[in-house]
Amino acid sequence: MANSTYVLGKKLLTSDRDRFFNGIIDFVFISVFIFVFSFFVVIIGNVFQWDIYSAWVEIMISLGVVGTYLSFATIYYLFLESLFGRTIGKIVTGSVVVDENGLKPSFKIIFIRTLCRLIPFEALSFLSKSARFWHDSFSKTYVVEKKDLEQDMENFYSLDLIGKKEVI
Repeated sequence: MANSTYVLGKKLLTSDRDRFFNGIIDFVFISVFIFVFSFFVVIIGNVFQWDIYSAWVEIMISLGVVGTYLSFATIYYLFLESLFGRTIGKIVTGSVVVDENGLKPSFKIIFIRTLCRLIPFEALSFLSKSARFWHDSFSKTYVVEKKDLEQDMENFYSLDLIGKKEVI
């Protein structure tokens, strides 16, 4: 067991209720992010006497409500999950994104995960047989309870120490 690799158990997966709250909380924070960014565009434009507000309005009009939201959501998920493995919603519910070995996924995996969120009707993908979102299954990531994962990994790796002489 000295070279054994931890493999995630299904018992650690975050509940559907927590996944729902993750989505709601993240939606609110993305919306606030859009508002705050727009507010800073106005402030910076006024301070430096730049006419960037009209350019920003044109961009938002051309993207539309959905395009603007998806643009900011992509930045939000990519930035937070690649740096911390968690979004604000996941922090509030105690969840974390990991790979099958319980480790933080690489930037490439998080990038794939983020792009998969843009698939039309992806939000309904949890209704499939696997009961996993496409952004989870395509990227081979899992959303688990952080405390439970840490405890389970500690238990798994402590088994390697059984029978070994303690070095002081």
